[in-house]
Amino acid sequence: MGIAPRMGAPGGAAAAPHGAAAWPGLGERLHAFRSLGGNCEFGFVQRYGGVEPSGLLRFSYTPIDDLIHALDTDFAAFGAAGDLRVEETESGAYYCRSRRYNIWSNTAQMAGSIDPAALLEREYGRVAHLKRRMLEELAGGTKILVRKAGQGETEADFARLADAVARHGASTLLRVEAAGSGWRPEPVRRLGERLLAGRVRRFAPTETAWDIDLEPWLALCDSAYAARHGIPDGVLDAGPFTPALALRGGLRRHRGRHPEPRYGAYTRTVDPSRFDPDAVYAFSAWVWIPAEANPARIAAVMGWGQLGWRDADLGLRERWQRVWAAGRIRRGAERVAIGLAMVGGRADRFWSWGAELHAGPVPRPAAPPAFRPGFRAWLPFGRG
Repeated sequence: MGIAPRMGAPGGAAAAPHGAAAWPGLGERLHAFRSLGGNCEFGFVQRYGGVEPSGLLRFSYTPIDDLIHALDTDFAAFGAAGDLRVEETESGAYYCRSRRYNIWSNTAQMAGSIDPAALLEREYGRVAHLKRRMLEELAGGTKILVRKAGQGETEADFARLADAVARHGASTLLRVEAAGSGWRPEPVRRLGERLLAGRVRRFAPTETAWDIDLEPWLALCDSAYAARHGIPDGVLDAGPFTPALALRGGLRRHRGRHPEPRYGAYTRTVDPSRFDPDAVYAFSAWVWIPAEANPARIAAVMGWGQLGWRDADLGLRERWQRVWAAGRIRRGAERVAIGLAMVGGRADRFWSWGAELHAGPVPRPAAPPAFRPGFRAWLPFGRG
């Protein structure tokens, strides 16, 4: 079946072109970034990229003026006696709030799941440990500090924030904006000696910060890392993309199997013992939705512990678009399904092309197919 046994996790060194020295792999590059408390989104970017670096503000929010004040005062009052409170939010989650700096940290605990007093004691210990570590990292000056531009936060505000960071060391600050549906990969802009700016397609919704658009984030991180370390932009990508499984990548037609809209899968199963359970793998395929079809969802299916995805945009018809899903393949399971899925009825159908499975948290760069599917085009090929 062409399965590559025991592949390494996608964090090793990436081969550099033209005989240059090998650049750090994606995992090592993502470890060079730290969130500055815009909200939880960048923490999920790192998680979906396959890494879990610690960070004082990784899953936190604080207004930019309060953040500047915290940096100017070395976070001295953060976690001091009486500073922290555990509060229940409207979503039913426990957050830990700093009274002095207005830092709201996600505790990953739902109301009723833990005694609030015990949780508060744990948070005091967590803050004390991570605060020391953050101040050490700031003094080292090697990290790229990431913050999304919130409503009303201007370039002048970020210049003040960069000055507050520079007081501690030579870290680089990355300002992130949302470009909208017209986003295309582009190099970061340099706004100051240690202040960069870049764009992603969209930000995750406030209440579902885990619903991230991973590919633009990883492209932005690569560009910022390249700018910080003097690497030509576009060299890094998010690779390496080592093939993990031989798949039939030809044109395939898929249609609903039930009179009423229901979930239908067009997958193959693989033996999980042949894969590294710690590695992240991405399955991708190009799909074409006919104008007359009306599915409720078309998506990729990949392994266990999904770490990133992009479903089909159902508003895009009569054109190729790429769907993908990334995750880990858990050891111990009997079989694991990889492929495509649709929520739809018998009147719904779509075509797919170019199915691939690679190591890494996103699919490798590729151009869409250069043909239009139709009855004569799909007839000689398989059906799902």
